[in-house]
Amino acid sequence: MDKDQLYKIIKLGRFHFLTAGFLTFTSGALLAGILTGKFFIEKFIFAYLILMPAHLSVSYSNDYFDWKADHYIKPNLFTGGSGVLVKNPQLRNMAKKIALYLIFSSIAMAIIYSIIYESPSFLLLVVFGNLLGWYYSAPPLKLSYRGLGEVAMVLTGLIIPGLGYLAMAGFIDIKFLLFSIPQMIYQVVFILSVELPDRIGDKKAGKNTFTVKYGVNASILIILISTLLGMTLFILLGLTHIYNPINFNIILIFSFIPFLTSLWGYRNRFKIEYVKFTKYMVTSLIILILLLDIYFLLIITNTI
Repeated sequence: MDKDQLYKIIKLGRFHFLTAGFLTFTSGALLAGILTGKFFIEKFIFAYLILMPAHLSVSYSNDYFDWKADHYIKPNLFTGGSGVLVKNPQLRNMAKKIALYLIFSSIAMAIIYSIIYESPSFLLLVVFGNLLGWYYSAPPLKLSYRGLGEVAMVLTGLIIPGLGYLAMAGFIDIKFLLFSIPQMIYQVVFILSVELPDRIGDKKAGKNTFTVKYGVNASILIILISTLLGMTLFILLGLTHIYNPINFNIILIFSFIPFLTSLWGYRNRFKIEYVKFTKYMVTSLIILILLLDIYFLLIITNTI
């Protein structure tokens, strides 16, 4: 393999998406650290090394199975695939092999983790997450083509932080499940945002996405409602008084960032450039989870 091929293989991975996955995983781990009073750095690193190849595999498998659809789409930072296989179809089989290798690596390490830490539930969650990522675009399920891509993405708002929480706490409880609800809501914001620029190509390719079925205006409205719902859920979580010492008013302030971004998008929905809106919307979500992690880390630093 020459340097040019290596560069294209790396580009296929779209490694920048790992940032959001890492931050989301970290939020679950830090939440467990706050609530249990314990944070194990070795478990945190090991668990993320299991999640990382699983997350990365999705980029390779999606580009492989969406090869035809990507011919109708112009790639950008957050949508449209990497564009590598459209121009270099000879690399398709390589992309598939890499995806499978990453999945098997993730599951193999999860087996070792579950044995060392006696956590079969962690292994089950890893296996489910890998299967969900593979069948997002792979036959026979092809979730993103059958109108179930949004459901799959929402579930990642439970799975990814759940792996972090499970690694630290050793269990999944009602506190985490309640906290995962706004995380899943923000995954709705993410998936609808990235569907917007690809809507025409997705329709030509036969993808039955929400945006293809119901249109741009409906998608932007749902994005706005979801960011407002996320804020409301943070208020309600604060009222439960079961997350001390977390102050949800601070998290509520953070949540204004995606809300105001979605409000701007809705007000300009008839003249907005959708690639730009997607960029702003996804960036606002990354900033939200980054600020959340920093806040949680400060709590842990002062309490553990």
